[in-house]
Amino acid sequence: MKTIQLQRGVDGIMPWLDGKHRKPFLLIGPDGCGKSLVLKQCFTELRSTQVATVHCSAQTNPQHILQKLAQTCIQVSSINGRVYKPKECEQLILFLKDINLPKPDKWGTSQLITFLQQVFETE
Repeated sequence: MKTIQLQRGVDGIMPWLDGKHRKPFLLIGPDGCGKSLVLKQCFTELRSTQVATVHCSAQTNPQHILQKLAQTCIQVSSINGRVYKPKECEQLILFLKDINLPKPDKWGTSQLITFLQQVFETE
């Protein structure tokens, strides 16, 4: 059931997903507060968009992200080099669930987080 609180969350997040200036973002909050519910509702309202979900665990690494992209995208050559384009739609959303779970290395960093930072900074 679509409650007022759910609609408020959807209204706040939809500009990030469907606006002219789409940017990667993190949705944070305590366990059980409804983050996934709000995002799933947003995803159902998007047109020509595919959602690829990666359920992160302690063993998740950048290779898992690349595998998911290889499953859902095709590589095309452009003036910027090889890029991934969604196979079945115009836009792909990569939904990383439980991104806090990948285990840090001995220096306290996470390969997955570092990889994602590099991807987002090159956009």
